[in-house]
Amino acid sequence: MRDHAPPIRPLVALLAIAGITGQSSAQANIAFAGIPDVTIDYYPVDGGDAMAVRRAIDAARPTDAHDGRRVDALSSWDLRWSWPRTRHGGCDLAAATIRYRATVRMPQLAATARLTAAERVDWDRYAAALARHEAGHVRYTYRHRGDILAAIRGATCRTADAAAQAVFAGFDAYHVAYDRETAHGTKDGASFPAS
Repeated sequence: MRDHAPPIRPLVALLAIAGITGQSSAQANIAFAGIPDVTIDYYPVDGGDAMAVRRAIDAARPTDAHDGRRVDALSSWDLRWSWPRTRHGGCDLAAATIRYRATVRMPQLAATARLTAAERVDWDRYAAALARHEAGHVRYTYRHRGDILAAIRGATCRTADAAAQAVFAGFDAYHVAYDRETAHGTKDGASFPAS
């Protein structure tokens, strides 16, 4: 069996989920419901007010490889496809399989953050909007992983990997356009503090 995997391609989108109570887990569970193999990798942010929390996010956030912007979170997925070899040195593309994993790195509000009640409400709104935006990216890739299998199964042994890579490149194009349209989620409410 041969294992094929493109380099793990980062897709960066703004994403934060409140970490002050069980709210963070609940929001993540709702946003990523039905998508298996998603790991949330939190980094803590703290501060005495909303602007201090914003500065903590700005200091720790990753860079979007597609447009060079620093944003609040980084999503990446690892898609690996494979197919068995036949006894005669060929391949059985009809038996191709694909494995999917996603990782989302995002800030988590530390329990020690000293936000006012209004700032906490704003954080929760922001966190929910970010979770929905990011889940849109992760869900798209998960739902379209079968497109890679279809491309493999419609190819030859020599062209199967290139066919899969072409579909995978289309995923990147979709996600770049999605972030451009939503300004990395800010047009959908993913900004903290609210302007």
